[in-house]
Amino acid sequence: MAKVSIYSPVGLADETAGATSINPTQPLAGRRIAVLDNGKSGADILLGRMAEQLATRARCEYVGIRRKGSAATPCEPNLLETLAGEADLVLTGTAD
Repeated sequence: MAKVSIYSPVGLADETAGATSINPTQPLAGRRIAVLDNGKSGADILLGRMAEQLATRARCEYVGIRRKGSAATPCEPNLLETLAGEADLVLTGTAD
C-alpha cells in the first residue's frame, strides 16, 4: 500500500502580531486600501476590481496591487512592511 501524507490546512499564526487598528464598526472613509496578489491566475484582476469598488462605495483611496514572490510561499517580510506603510486595509485571497 502506498504511503499517504495528510497536512493540516490550519497554518501557523504569529502570536506576537498585534491586533488591527481598524475598528469594524467605524466607517472606512479616508482609509487606504491595497491588494496583495498571491500570484494565482486572475487573482489580481478580481481583487483589484473588488478593491476599486470598495474604495468607491466607502469613500476610500485605492493605492494599488503588490505581488508576493510565489503563490506557494508566505509573503516576504519586506513586502508586509511596505503594505503596512501604504495601506490601512489589505485585500488578499488564497485557493483556486
